[in-house]
Amino acid sequence: MLMDDELEVLISAAARSAWAEEPSVELIEAIEQHIVVPLPHWMKTVLGRDEAAQLARVIAWRKCQVLAVNPPRGGVSWGYLANHVRWRVKDAALTELRHRQRFPLTPAAPDSELPELPTLGLHLEQIVAELERHGISSAIGRQLVRTAADGPPFYRAAIISRLRGIGVTRSRAEGLAWLLRGGAARPSALARLAAGQAPEQVFADPAVRNWLKAATGRDLLFFGQRTSENRWNDLARSA
Repeated sequence: MLMDDELEVLISAAARSAWAEEPSVELIEAIEQHIVVPLPHWMKTVLGRDEAAQLARVIAWRKCQVLAVNPPRGGVSWGYLANHVRWRVKDAALTELRHRQRFPLTPAAPDSELPELPTLGLHLEQIVAELERHGISSAIGRQLVRTAADGPPFYRAAIISRLRGIGVTRSRAEGLAWLLRGGAARPSALARLAAGQAPEQVFADPAVRNWLKAATGRDLLFFGQRTSENRWNDLARSA
């Protein structure tokens, strides 16, 4: 078991390396052990185990990046980070309960839970790198992804709203929301990376390329899964 003061050490090591892979993986694995696995069962039941875990990873990773720059006066500890993550995930779970209007506040926890995969921070960084390859600087790409992922809620509409709030165009916000959240019929790039698919396979998918095109401002009429090119073709055929 890692000691509390080791969180500060892990964050410092990752930050000094500019969030390189090896120290980032050590931090991510520690986040999995200290933050994600102990997440209350009722939150996982309300949001779904994968959704709750994914949200917790995103919030924890984002907070670690903030703590690297602006740590609290009392120091950085796993308890501090766990409280921050649980309050944010709790907000998302209560929002979901109010939305459904049929779940009790403390639903029964599942009898057992399957092991959960770590690593969400690295997947976000892979998306930032792909955005950079499509023409967005890493600094801007990281800012957009941080804003989009700074939930809850982590729904597509909420992601779009957060991005629109900092001046991102509707089409670019839509593209980023699909990259991070996806839809019922088409998983997001983030979800596919978290499920273990190779980045080359994920980013070669035509739908993901369309989302990247919109996110980088090269599809000004993007809404949902249809690209402007497809819509113009449809209009031409119907003319």
